[in-house]
Amino acid sequence: MLSRIVLLAATTVVGIGSALAAPSCDPALLQQYRECARVVDTLRPEKSGQARVFASDGSEFTAGQAMWMQGQLRKVERLCAQGTPASQEEATAVLAAVQQLLKEHQRV
Repeated sequence: MLSRIVLLAATTVVGIGSALAAPSCDPALLQQYRECARVVDTLRPEKSGQARVFASDGSEFTAGQAMWMQGQLRKVERLCAQGTPASQEEATAVLAAVQQLLKEHQRV
């Protein structure tokens, strides 16, 4: 009985270790993601029909733009979790679109 418990525990540890070692996006992309997420996470449309929302840096967006950026960042997370070169390439393109919108609305 004890050997079964030890075997089960060892199998669990190996499974968790391989899940944590799964490939993800490169560190540069993750840094860019964190910078975008810092601004996007401050956009809080209170109502679905709300016209304008403001980020912590003073940038102004429509509620629709805020929701779109939040969805795009979730997509980047999913793509990075896949860990394939094609998904990383797509994650880079998706993140670039979010960065472009943030740049267009950045207060000077």
